[in-house]
Amino acid sequence: MPQTDYPAVSKKPTAPTNKAPEVLIIEKEKLLRLMLAKLLQVSGYKVYTCGDSHRGLELIGKRSLDLVITDLVMKGASGMDVLRAARRYQPRAKVIIITDTPSSHTLLEARLEGAYAYLRKPFQLKHFLSILRDAVEHTKLLQGYQYQAGDGRGTRNTDHCEPF
Repeated sequence: MPQTDYPAVSKKPTAPTNKAPEVLIIEKEKLLRLMLAKLLQVSGYKVYTCGDSHRGLELIGKRSLDLVITDLVMKGASGMDVLRAARRYQPRAKVIIITDTPSSHTLLEARLEGAYAYLRKPFQLKHFLSILRDAVEHTKLLQGYQYQAGDGRGTRNTDHCEPF
């Protein structure tokens, strides 16, 4: 697979902020994509959407994201490819995979690759929002810890941390 040069996201510790969490939704089903976007916007998230993985990968390289929600099966790159790109170029972003073709193999692979959550369509919106809130809170806790521990000289490695 060819390497793509996306800009690297700074790993320097930053003070936690109260800005709206930025979310990228990559979903091939237009109706679901628009519904999730509207739900997240009214819940206080800044939302970017796209219907294909190619555009999603571009946005992962250009934006500073807190959450990436991706369909597993799409034209072009798969949700697993999106997950790998997000982990590489947006290491602080939590990735949530949604799929209508779940399998224990892809669930295990997604968790090993660093997915925060794996949801089967259709899912309850209340449960979906709960997972997003937990992911954002987890990110804020890690950022606060890294900021306090880093004091400009580096950060402690928190890659081993798992969601609560």
